Amino acid sequence: MFIKEWHNPVVNEISSARPLFSSHTPEKTSLWSDIMVRLKYVWDDKALRLMFFIIAAVNFLFVGPILVGIPVLADQRLAEGALAFGLLMSGFAGGNLGGFLLAGTLPRPTGNIMCLILITLLTAFGVVTGVMGFVSLTWLDFALMLLLGLGNGYVAIILFTTIQTRTPKTMMGRIMSLLMLSSIGLVPVSQTLAGVISTWSLTLLFVSAGGLIVLVTLWVAFQPALITIGESLTTNG
Repeated sequence: MFIKEWHNPVVNEISSARPLFSSHTPEKTSLWSDIMVRLKYVWDDKALRLMFFIIAAVNFLFVGPILVGIPVLADQRLAEGALAFGLLMSGFAGGNLGGFLLAGTLPRPTGNIMCLILITLLTAFGVVTGVMGFVSLTWLDFALMLLLGLGNGYVAIILFTTIQTRTPKTMMGRIMSLLMLSSIGLVPVSQTLAGVISTWSLTLLFVSAGGLIVLVTLWVAFQPALITIGESLTTNG
């Protein structure tokens, strides 16, 4: 979920954001001190911290099975082989595009509705990912990948918009770069683990990833900061 090619953040500012950093901050700082400033800013904002965790966790659990597991699935279980792989990945990419369009055209969810949509989509991610481990029909796998893409594209826009609404303009570049690092930086690890697990059992790869996504979602559902995420969009709706 939320792979870098599919991110398309919508820039917005929030009037209720925390005070901006002083304009007298020295221009020249070390790389590590600059990173620590970003980390502290995100950590101190519980809603931002929760969104970063969601993006990083789901990316870690989802990207590996998709980028590693789908080629193996197409080769070992689908009669069309390479053609099936192309269809499945096209379905996912097309679904992302559809998700982007939906997020841009549908009314922006706010408050409890936004929280409910987020939890529902994350749960669906886990369930569909797990089901992929048992399906050997190309057309059904294509439909599942299309649905995953739709959810991925839609929730990516929502989360990126919310992050940017809670970020002061002077911190926007720093926070977005940290966001990209937190998500993309985990991709090689996710792919490596997915490769190892797929050599044992392809079904285990998808089921374990899907199950962990569902567990993460259950944990997120009981976090008080989830309400704050919805309130951010309400404030700027």
